[in-house]
Amino acid sequence: MIKCSICGKDENSLIRVKHRKLGTIKLCFECWEVEIGNNNLLRDGFDCCK
Repeated sequence: MIKCSICGKDENSLIRVKHRKLGTIKLCFECWEVEIGNNNLLRDGFDCCK
């Protein structure tokens, strides 16, 4: 299991994103929704990681 970089929740599959302040991180879907809504994610690509 991998932990979300924001909330620390253990997940089997996370979304790897480029965060405006934190660089490349892995997020659960719930944190991704919040961060994308706050315009904290750079939109040059998202992919799944394990």
